[in-house]
Amino acid sequence: MKNIILIGFMGSGKTVISRELSKRLKIKILDTDILIEKKAGIKIKNIFKKFGEEYFRDLEEKIVKDVSGKKNFIISTGGGIIKRQDNIKYLKKNGIVVYLKNTFETSRKRLKGKKDRPLFNEKNLKAARKLFFQRLKLYKNAADIIVKTDNKSIKEVADEIIKKIKGKGKLMY
Repeated sequence: MKNIILIGFMGSGKTVISRELSKRLKIKILDTDILIEKKAGIKIKNIFKKFGEEYFRDLEEKIVKDVSGKKNFIISTGGGIIKRQDNIKYLKKNGIVVYLKNTFETSRKRLKGKKDRPLFNEKNLKAARKLFFQRLKLYKNAADIIVKTDNKSIKEVADEIIKKIKGKGKLMY
């Protein structure tokens, strides 16, 4: 069984949607951000502070190589996974990539008050907005399936993902 890989900007719903899909499809989740924190022994925001984004992206790519060899998982990725084309190439070997698409305003509402996002800062929304729009084309190009998440419940998004994957003949549950 192919993996289901969730990509999208911060606040698109990757974590909550992966949990819902896991519950419904009875398959386990691999969250690349959690795996990076375990490997590094510190939180992602501290990796960024202490070592910088490039170091983080190197760790992320190592984790992606590891998880891409596995099968029958839901893989929830960090928002910047698409910055390195090799990550997408690895993930697509055993998976179908689902882009959880939403507006910047939706991400902003969902992330309001969160302090664990090194690249999304309420004090500098202009930079976060710029990042959002820089990544749109990368998400779209990486996606096998696109599902809009604005104004939808977790259940509605999960239903749509399952329906679209089944429609592509990729889901055998």
